[in-house]
Amino acid sequence: MTDTSHDVTVEELAARLQSTFPGCDDASLARHLLWLLAKGSPVSAGALAQRAGRDPAAAASALERWPNVELDDSGCVVGFSGLSLAPTPHRFAVQGSSLYTWCAWDTLFLPVLLGEPASVHSSCRVTGTELELKVTPSGVASARPEELFVSFPALAITDTADITGSFCCHVHFLAGAPAAEAWRERHPDGTVFPLETAYELGLRAVAPLLAPAQPGVSA
Repeated sequence: MTDTSHDVTVEELAARLQSTFPGCDDASLARHLLWLLAKGSPVSAGALAQRAGRDPAAAASALERWPNVELDDSGCVVGFSGLSLAPTPHRFAVQGSSLYTWCAWDTLFLPVLLGEPASVHSSCRVTGTELELKVTPSGVASARPEELFVSFPALAITDTADITGSFCCHVHFLAGAPAAEAWRERHPDGTVFPLETAYELGLRAVAPLLAPAQPGVSA
């Protein structure tokens, strides 16, 4: 197949995507929020403060400051940094919790941030082919079908204040080279990476959020 990565490198794209992640100003608090959310229930500012050993007012202030924090009617977090309690086309199971992600790419870097393996069920945007993945903090353990790609939009249209509406809605799994080629033909300014490269991109993009210790969901 032809080169579907357009003219952008993994390093360039990762550097530009790092700024789209909320919580980079307080990586520890952001990851505590993800660990709590991964348990499968809405997270209050008080619960976050207790888990992270922070002042409740400071935790609440962070949630108000960070973009793309999804809240329920009671003000509890139900979606953050790609992980969601609300149904989407991308099912994401970790430590017995049935969750969802905002886009295909989220399923690849969230196991890194959570420090836990995950099972993923989704489908190809072009063909509708059902797919399954096992993703660990160290890589993609298995994928069915084996040849998968992930699409990315032109970064010029990405709005950090509305990441789901400007970026995530364009990031899909593509099953096989013909599907990847078809997507690129329809989106000439976008980028398509093989699954393994998309995983590497995620690892590089979330680097500012990675702390030395990874307690994991069960901590």
